[in-house]
Formats: sequence, structure tokens, C-alpha cells
Amino acid sequence: MIAAVLTGCANDEYAIERQYYQAQKQVGKIFKNPHASPPNELERVVNILSKFAEKHPQTNLAIDAEFNIARLYLVKEEYDLARTQLKTIVNKYSKSQAICAEAVFLMGNSYEIQDKWDLALEQYKKITQEYPITLRGLNTPVYISQHYKVKYQPDKMVAALQEAIGHYQALADKYPDSPVAYSVYNLIAQCYVELKDWQNVINSFNLIVDKYKDKIDVGGALIDTALIYNRELKDKVKAKEALERLIKDYPRSRLVTTAAVLLKELEKK
Repeated sequence: MIAAVLTGCANDEYAIERQYYQAQKQVGKIFKNPHASPPNELERVVNILSKFAEKHPQTNLAIDAEFNIARLYLVKEEYDLARTQLKTIVNKYSKSQAICAEAVFLMGNSYEIQDKWDLALEQYKKITQEYPITLRGLNTPVYISQHYKVKYQPDKMVAALQEAIGHYQALADKYPDSPVAYSVYNLIAQCYVELKDWQNVINSFNLIVDKYKDKIDVGGALIDTALIYNRELKDKVKAKEALERLIKDYPRSRLVTTAAVLLKELEKK
């Protein structure tokens, strides 16, 4: 009897996934050539997705369907409709910071597509303020700096990176012993890489090694330290020391072999 019930559940789940797969095929056609699809086709596919989400509420596929409605509006350049849909998602899933952060990010994208950076930036700042420890929230400060980099605005890029470093440091202080802290220390290092502030990159990696040496594999930080010493600071002695430390102190690291190879290459030069 239990087996029959479980089989029935599996069949139902398969049927739902199959139904969504068929809807996704319709979505894909519009994504592939949005300008060629007539307005009534957009309306038809949006209706399919809406009914699916209503029929299977709170499921991952329903959430995906609701986001796809917004994305369809975006590719069809129906920006107001896209933003209305995204606001609906935020209100509906207000208890999920991750979902809200994605919706607000897409809202920012909608303004960015229209070359309305100030309005886009408002949305991105909202993510860092209201959903800071979501994956999207953690990556958004770097995303902002990359916008200025692509637009060839170095002064604004530097200011954004410095602001990001301060933001990340505040998060590290607020969540000192959490996975968030480890993530933000790596993001701080990434910001310093963009600034080409090599000594602070190394300082960041040293902090990661000292703080997490007994918790996770810190081989990556030591490898990166060695590469920066060698390539950017032209200090082979320090580069060798970082590699030797990895080999000696962390023999079980997955990067020990890589470190040994790099060490041999340095010793040849």
C-alpha cells in the first residue's frame, strides 16, 4: 500500500515536471526571437505560466514560472509589466530573502537595460541593505563596481570597490563565525585584486588562512598568495614560502600536488 502511494506521488511529480517542460518550450521560442513573436503569443504563454503557478503554488517550478513571466516581459521590452510582476513576486514571497533579492536584482536589470543607471542603482543598493547575506546580496556590490569598469569610469569603479570593502567588512564583523564571514573575506580579496592593491590582497588571504586553517582547506588562498608574490610583486622567496607552507602544514589539501609543481617551476628560475 505504501509503495503504491509513493509511486503515485512520483507519477504526479513527473506529470507536473512534464507539464512545466512543455510550458518552457513555449517560453524558449519567445526568448529565441522575441521581436518575431506577436503580442498575442506573449499573452498566451504568460497565461500558461500564470495558471501553472496558481495550480502548483509555493513549488520551485511555480517560482520559476513567475520569474519567467517577468523575463518574458523584459525581452519583449514591456518594462512596466516586468516590474509589476517582480513587485508581485516580492510581495508574495516576502519571507524568502533569496527570492526577493533575485526579484529586486532583475528589477534593477530592467532599468539598466533602459540605460537608467540611477534607478538601477537604487534597486541594487536596496539588495545590499535589505538582503545583504543572500548570495545575490553578497555579489551585488562587486556587480556595481563592474558596471563602472565596463563603462570606463575608473574613479567611480574605485569608489564602488572601496565602498564594497567597507560593506563586506561590516558584514564580517556582524557575522564573525558564520559562512557569510568566509564569503565576504574572499570578496574583500577580490575587490583588492580589482584595485591591484596586491599587499592587501595578500593580507586578506593571510587572514583567511589564519582564521579558517582548522576548518576548511585553505590551499587555494596559499596558492593565490604565491602567485601574487611571483607575478605581481616579483618576490620569488615569498612565493616559495607560501607554497612550502601549504605542502608542510596542509598535506591533505587537494592543492598539494599543484603547489609542488609550482614550487619546482620556481626553483628552476
